Amino acid sequence: MKIYDVSVSLSNGMPTFPGDPAPDIKRILMKPTDAANVSLICMGTHTGTHVDPPFHFIDDGYTVDRIPLDHLYGPAEVLDLTHVKKAITAADLKDAGSDILLFKTKNSELWSYGEFRKDYVYMEESAARWAVDHHIKTIGIDYLSIGSFDGGEGVHRILLGNGVTAIEGLDLRGIESGKYTLACLPLKIKDGDGAPARAFLIKE
Repeated sequence: MKIYDVSVSLSNGMPTFPGDPAPDIKRILMKPTDAANVSLICMGTHTGTHVDPPFHFIDDGYTVDRIPLDHLYGPAEVLDLTHVKKAITAADLKDAGSDILLFKTKNSELWSYGEFRKDYVYMEESAARWAVDHHIKTIGIDYLSIGSFDGGEGVHRILLGNGVTAIEGLDLRGIESGKYTLACLPLKIKDGDGAPARAFLIKE
């Protein structure tokens, strides 16, 4: 068995979606002056690798602490979509064979840049409708939004409005396409619109 960490590290200065608060992580107690090291973290709920529940865009949708656990743990498939130049379409998903799908795109290489990039690969609405029609539980993508930089709200509303969980901000560099077990563990924030997560893949 091999375990792969597919989450990004949280740090000051990391890329965030424009308009979201940047993380501010600072040590407030420090050895040897203090008895222990303790830090204060201030950041948005959609920082780094994070999970979107329906409530992120849907007024009466359930919140992050109520996401069904089988959306966050279980058999998953990594799809190699590195050939996609701009937008993932329904045609790109026709051979998918799991109800938890993780998209490995050229986005994973964007994590090596120190600032947010607008030219990331995203889902078209046709792909979002395909996911709903095929009863997909969870969609994961390797940058900070499943929708386009301009106008991505529609994709979110299609997916989240139909109970599809979104995992954004994965790092799939070095991960081969194929079948895995996904474990994605968002913070259990009461009534939360989203939460940072630690995500990893298990290969038997």
